[in-house]
Amino acid sequence: MRRNALAAGLSLFVLSSATAGASAQDGDIDIQKQRITIQPMTTVDVAAHTGYFQDPYPIRTAPRNAKAGLPTFSGTTQQLLNCDGAIQPNCFTPTKVTIDPGPFTAKAAAAGVQINNFEGLNIFQDNTGSWEMAVTAHVKKIGGTGTGWNVIMHAHPLGTDAGVPTDWEADTLLVGDLATFAPNNYNGKYFQDDDGSLYLIYNKKVGEGQDAVVAQLMASPTAMTRRMPVPLLGPEMANGGHNSERAYGLDDPRNVRLIETGNVTKINGKYVMTYSVGTFNRPDYKAGIAYSDTFLPSSGHYYRRVAMPDVANIWGQPNHPEVVYLLQSQKPRWPNYVGKQVYAPGVPAIVSDGHEHYYLTFAGYDPSDAPTDDKGLYKGPHRRPYYVRLNVHVPQAGSADKASPMELAHWIEPAPGP
Repeated sequence: MRRNALAAGLSLFVLSSATAGASAQDGDIDIQKQRITIQPMTTVDVAAHTGYFQDPYPIRTAPRNAKAGLPTFSGTTQQLLNCDGAIQPNCFTPTKVTIDPGPFTAKAAAAGVQINNFEGLNIFQDNTGSWEMAVTAHVKKIGGTGTGWNVIMHAHPLGTDAGVPTDWEADTLLVGDLATFAPNNYNGKYFQDDDGSLYLIYNKKVGEGQDAVVAQLMASPTAMTRRMPVPLLGPEMANGGHNSERAYGLDDPRNVRLIETGNVTKINGKYVMTYSVGTFNRPDYKAGIAYSDTFLPSSGHYYRRVAMPDVANIWGQPNHPEVVYLLQSQKPRWPNYVGKQVYAPGVPAIVSDGHEHYYLTFAGYDPSDAPTDDKGLYKGPHRRPYYVRLNVHVPQAGSADKASPMELAHWIEPAPGP
């Protein structure tokens, strides 16, 4: 029954053999049956704790500087990752990146807070060739208790070295307040549309226990316009929502739903967002994909997810539409399960080598190297960068809004095999 439902419903990705048995349990699925091969971007030395990388974000360069080859990556780990030549396992090597708080050391002290650390270093080159960075700073009251909060800052490069700058200094507060707690406000990154419009994409609280990816129109990299941020993708709450978006699993009474780390790219005229669901240190972290015909979706609408009916009641709402993720390690009987190869795949991004070959890059935990803390949560510094080949069939004609569920499901899929 499940096998026929999957085939008739959307003919999605994998699991034709994995869903054939009604008694399938977590952990029953063989890697060969998954057919998706996860490849490491770096060589990891566990003893030396090298090769790990949190939140790999591809660095956008100005169109005039674009060239064939893979992009360089930046992220929470304060390094650049670069692979010369064709992509292959372990080909990415690191270069150190520094960021100085600049005037915010004094400003934070004056506000009674301290900057604990910088996260999500998103480096970006605009159409003029100018280098910019959007970076999340985690702040906390001096002598206070609690976990603190996040703000998003702009940083500029120090020096004029050729290539991607490696030394930066924060200079402008973009989102949030040093003196006042505010939830969320993280994962800031720039996006420049074809008409030159510049946006800051970031995560923002949109409801109780709800995070969404929003876009703020910018007047410049350091100044916002007066327009309100526009939600691009948030939790689905209508008609029961999607249980797979519950951040703490199906059995937890808290109805927290987090959509984060939205990375937008444009393929054949369509805006494609890859995003994360859940929390990075739990098994529910997953890599999703959604589409739009315009960068800013029409009012009241989000980017369109890929979904299929949950005929087998895997997510707790029988026959209810559920999201089909590009990668997930939570449910062996749901499409694109890779839990024997990697835990908690998230922070996905679609990149190209310039020769029409596409890859999904992301961070996750090697199952043999996924230590947990006293709360049973994975330790973030053990996240590794990975990639998987993609089959991309986004049509030049047609519409993301008007495509059938089956058509949309096959626009971008993990490629089978190595």
